[in-house]
Amino acid sequence: MGYSVKRRFHGLGLIDLMVGLAIGMVATVVILNTMVMFDARRRSTIGSADAQINISFAGGWLARELRIAGHGLSPSSALGCVTHRAAAGTADASFTLVPAMIRQGSAGAPDTLTIFAAGEQALPPARLIAPYTMGGNQLTLDSTLGVANGHQLLLYAAGQADCALLSVASVSIGAFTVQPTVVTGVLSGTTFPTDSSVVNLGQLRYRRYAIGDRQRLQLDSFNPSLGTWITSIQADGVVNLQLQYGFDTRAGTQTSPQVTFWSDVLIDADGDGLVGDSGDWQRLLAIRFAVVVRSVQRREESCDAPVPTWLAGDASGVLVTTDISLTHIDDWRCWRYRVFQTEVPLRNQLWAEQ
Repeated sequence: MGYSVKRRFHGLGLIDLMVGLAIGMVATVVILNTMVMFDARRRSTIGSADAQINISFAGGWLARELRIAGHGLSPSSALGCVTHRAAAGTADASFTLVPAMIRQGSAGAPDTLTIFAAGEQALPPARLIAPYTMGGNQLTLDSTLGVANGHQLLLYAAGQADCALLSVASVSIGAFTVQPTVVTGVLSGTTFPTDSSVVNLGQLRYRRYAIGDRQRLQLDSFNPSLGTWITSIQADGVVNLQLQYGFDTRAGTQTSPQVTFWSDVLIDADGDGLVGDSGDWQRLLAIRFAVVVRSVQRREESCDAPVPTWLAGDASGVLVTTDISLTHIDDWRCWRYRVFQTEVPLRNQLWAEQ
């Protein structure tokens, strides 16, 4: 048989092209699949890391504030009094004097936490050695130790439901007198008798934690001198905050306080038939909370996120596994979530005079 040179240069045939195309398509599919898997893993890793950072910030801020709650709020019998603020140039405002207050969100929506505490310096209450009528320009005390211009003084008289918060305008050194900023229309005509408590709160720590519209943990700090709130953002991606009170409901005086009842709302903890009075607040020992943080990246592969849960008190005050609602978020199942939960003892309550 003769050898043909032309046959060696015929080039690729149709079959060769089809085989090459098939190999290329398989390689392309493998590469694309690898890229998709890598991107999904990257999203998951980044989302989990961001959520972990945000939840650490949110949980840390709340736990820190709760440890400070109630600092300098003495005597204990003053807890629960309606405190009326008197500050020049601002309207009258009132709040209940308590270490921590929870406002429940409707239908599982995020709760709001309000914290009260005195400033850095906290001393035993001074006493009035002469009656003081609201609107007067001078208080006479048995001690002015630690009192300075701009400090907030809390006036409390046993048996009176109302307290007053006055701003110090000046202090007469050695004369045991304090001149408050005089504001009319606040508890007009109310007299605080001799021996009423005068608590120097310094720069009042009055703070409120809530979840903003953009899923952020928002801190509102109150300036009592100006009567204004200053807002700052503490953590991103926070979609829910659930809170509960922890009460000691055992009868009588206890030498070893312990939480026996967890509740979303105030209860008659001391069994005197009244809800929210001083005796109930004195039995508040801890706050339990859960923070839910959402991942930054949306889940592309599926929308089947499980309902997050936490341990919360039921109707009988016992901790049980409870769902945390996220229905206030659009397409909430298309995201990953992390839950941080803990209970924080209110140490200033535990150390307070009973």
